[in-house]
Amino acid sequence: MSTSITNKDNQRYSMGSNRIQERSDQFWNGYSKILIRFTQPILLASLVVTVGLTVCFFYFVQIRQFDQTDFIVRSGKAQQNAQRISEIFGNDKGFRAHQQMDLYPALDIIIKRKLSNNSRHMNETNMLNKDIIEEIRILDRYIQSVRINDSKNSLQYNFSALCAVINHACVVDGNYLLSDKFRQDALLLPHIKSGIYFDSLTGANGLSSFIFSKDYKILNTTVPEEDYVDEEEGKEEGEEEEEGEKVPEPKPAQFIEVVSYVPLFRIRYSLNISTDAMRSLALQWEREVLRYLNEKFHSSLIHISPSTSTAISDIVGKQARDEGPFMTIMLLIFFIFVGFFISIQGNSHTSVGYLSLCGVINLALASGATFGLLAVFKLQIIEPMALIVFAVAIIDSMRISIVCGEYHRIIKDHLPVSSNNVATKIDIEKILPLIIKSSRPYFLSTTLILIIVYLVLSLLSPMSCTRYLGLTLVLYVFIDYLTHCTFFSACLVFTLKRIKSRRHCLLCHHLPNDHYIKDRRRSFQKVVLEKPLQFWSNRNAMIKKFCTGFLCLLSFGFIIFSVWSLFSIDTHLFEDRFLPKNASLLKSYMNSHIEQYNIGPVIMFVIPRPINYENKKNQALIRHLLQQCLNEPTTNQFKLLWLDQENIHTILTSKDPMSVRVTPYSQNDIIVSEINNKTVIEASRFYCQYQTSQGDRNDLQTMNNMYTYAKQSSIPSIFPYSFIFVHYESLAQIRTEIYLLMLFVVLTTFVIIFIIFTSFEKALLLFSHMLALQAGSLTCLYLFHDLTFNFANALWLFIIPIIFCDTLIHASFNINKSKWKYNRVLLSLIISLSIFSLFSIETYIFHIIRLSLLYQTIICFVLINFILPSWHYLIERMFKKAKDEKLPTATATAAILESSQPLTAGTEIQNLVYESNGNTIGST
Repeated sequence: MSTSITNKDNQRYSMGSNRIQERSDQFWNGYSKILIRFTQPILLASLVVTVGLTVCFFYFVQIRQFDQTDFIVRSGKAQQNAQRISEIFGNDKGFRAHQQMDLYPALDIIIKRKLSNNSRHMNETNMLNKDIIEEIRILDRYIQSVRINDSKNSLQYNFSALCAVINHACVVDGNYLLSDKFRQDALLLPHIKSGIYFDSLTGANGLSSFIFSKDYKILNTTVPEEDYVDEEEGKEEGEEEEEGEKVPEPKPAQFIEVVSYVPLFRIRYSLNISTDAMRSLALQWEREVLRYLNEKFHSSLIHISPSTSTAISDIVGKQARDEGPFMTIMLLIFFIFVGFFISIQGNSHTSVGYLSLCGVINLALASGATFGLLAVFKLQIIEPMALIVFAVAIIDSMRISIVCGEYHRIIKDHLPVSSNNVATKIDIEKILPLIIKSSRPYFLSTTLILIIVYLVLSLLSPMSCTRYLGLTLVLYVFIDYLTHCTFFSACLVFTLKRIKSRRHCLLCHHLPNDHYIKDRRRSFQKVVLEKPLQFWSNRNAMIKKFCTGFLCLLSFGFIIFSVWSLFSIDTHLFEDRFLPKNASLLKSYMNSHIEQYNIGPVIMFVIPRPINYENKKNQALIRHLLQQCLNEPTTNQFKLLWLDQENIHTILTSKDPMSVRVTPYSQNDIIVSEINNKTVIEASRFYCQYQTSQGDRNDLQTMNNMYTYAKQSSIPSIFPYSFIFVHYESLAQIRTEIYLLMLFVVLTTFVIIFIIFTSFEKALLLFSHMLALQAGSLTCLYLFHDLTFNFANALWLFIIPIIFCDTLIHASFNINKSKWKYNRVLLSLIISLSIFSLFSIETYIFHIIRLSLLYQTIICFVLINFILPSWHYLIERMFKKAKDEKLPTATATAAILESSQPLTAGTEIQNLVYESNGNTIGST
């Protein structure tokens, strides 16, 4: 009974599948007839529309530069908290560095002493030297004198003039190094335990961990009293002299702690702008000063390592634009090799070398139409969109190769074979539907997969750049498929018509009637591969099963290992590999910042509501939260809590002005107001600090822990914030979206293939092989090249999963057919990437593109040539074995039913007779 139900279900499934296949064939047959009948109108219409949109692109195009701010999650916690802080504490342009909520334009300089030899002795690297200090003051005067031109009002500005324009919202962090007090005390500089050096005459100040780095050394020493005078004692001595009293005798030597060794100095010139116009001027000033320091400043005493807020993005962007033509050259080499391999396939009367040129034109028309449509709607085009063109170019090349491969295979079966002198013509209406049905459904499924995946990802992504890039890719893929169905298909029809008129040689000569039936040379595959294939087909089935089983087991292990390794890839905000070789000063700055400092961005905790700060429990909660931050492995021991500096009772009860009640240490850290003649602290904040700003998973985990600690705290509405949180949230989102993209691609492929082709076997095969391709390439980059998720490679990692979808889908449905139509594109890509590696390329993203494409190409080659056939062979053997086992059982069951049918009929007749007799007796 169960067997018959299963057979009925199988029959019903088979009938439904056949019905879908019939409707699909009817659709493609109708499409073929339309192509044949309206070839010229379709070609002209596609040209008019695409060329018109391309003209609009060149007329209306707006291109803007791209930087990591495009990745900011506008709806993230960090952005929302920044807005809340602005509402509570106001504009932060006049605040100190640790109180600011953004990275403002600034010039940051790390200064080291030049060495006369390779020695690293402390005496030769110590910055506490009169000549060195004087050289730094000269450097400051140079920096202050650099001027920029304002194109709007023809005025010139230096640093001081810009500060005046921006309402003196400028800060020179570490200006204590430029003060007269430091120059006087440098050789015997007292160690300040608080770490804050301050000149009361000029207001110059500096934090020791900032201006001296973490490696400065302290020495316990004694100095004579006449050389070291304490300020309070000095005042007393002055009063005694005024009173005419006798000056006391010199006291014995004073025991003090002095700073004996400083490896470097650091100064930062900040411009805390508040408007876009001022930001433009500030950025112009920092770029001009950086150019001056890199190109013109020379000193025999000091070595400087400068950086600005835009230094990394500027130099990386410039290097990428300078080396961009090399990417174009690589793409041209790739097209040349693809066209060459396509043109040499078959013999002279089946050569379609010019179809490769039609494919390049198709790509140009699709690109122009896509970006022209964006330009018509006045949408700006960002520079990384060139990566989409590069990826779609590879997809188009594979589609052209597949179409030409199917064209060669089908056309050879339909060439005339008659030896009569009568001209025999081929039937285009039979050949074209076969070519279309052998390629177009797979291209349609890929197009649907890509549109669905990137449309869903664009709707879910909170980052504007990935949302915009995803929607652009959806539009591009859709328009490219339309141009492929119109322009390129029309070119294919013209090619078939040339065959029909016997003008298909590349020189367009009229071929004789018997040209097709002449002795044909054996193809490359028959000459070279016939014996190896025949040898393999005649081998023992056990050897085949062992080899294919080993390959399948190896692929299964590779998938598991790749997926496991995928989750080990870390994030990074900056890497030394981002910078080219000529950025030696910037590299020196970044290395010094990492190696010689343990001060990173500050983390502030904000209490936005009034609470009872005199309550010991609330104070304990605040200190506990601050201690939790200090206990994190990625934070240092810096803390700034206004409760340690202020007298709460004085603040709440004193009648003095607020500037008197609150010390400078806590300025802008507490908001005090008078409500009903009562002083209330409406809001406050306190601080801890990261050690670095690497942006790895530990830093991201610390950020998440800060949110968790604040949420678990009993302090009402408290929340953490740091300007680096904005970038860390973006890095976390990038990693999440790359994982989601890979998951969406494999799942959508499974669903679409199962729905369109009603084949669970093929859908499952494609699911596993797509997963191996996507995870495997990233795993190779991670294992061999220390891949990290960062702002430099994020957009390319969003694009690369689409490249070989067509290849795997078409290959899985044509396993027993020639693989040359795929391999020639893969071989062309490997050759072009190898040539590209010979160029002197320093741009990080170009290296990632080359390596990722190389690994994906190699993995794809192995999958379609070895792994897919192995899985197909094992699955075929399993189905055949199951079918052979079911066949005897089904035959025996049929025989039993056939032999027992008369007996059953007789029994039923007897039952009818008995029922009839019973009824008769009962009635009587």
